[in-house]
Amino acid sequence: WRCEGALAMKHVAAYLLCVMGGNASPSAGDVKKVLDAAGSAVDDSALEKVISELGGKDLEQLITDGNTKLASVTVSGGGGGGGGG
Repeated sequence: WRCEGALAMKHVAAYLLCVMGGNASPSAGDVKKVLDAAGSAVDDSALEKVISELGGKDLEQLITDGNTKLASVTVSGGGGGGGGG
């Protein structure tokens, strides 16, 4: 069993680490170096997807936009359980 979301997230995290380290536009090779250093396997198709989706974009603005979208999500909990008697 493979969780594709988790697989992509490690690639996103490695991409963000590259950006935070001063590389404004990391290549697939740059991200692979980060994942290799962490001892993590690289999924080339997931990595290419991350590079194509994030390349050339202002990541700070993407994060700000994402936070705004999350703030507008309403979440309601289920009702409380019945009392024992």
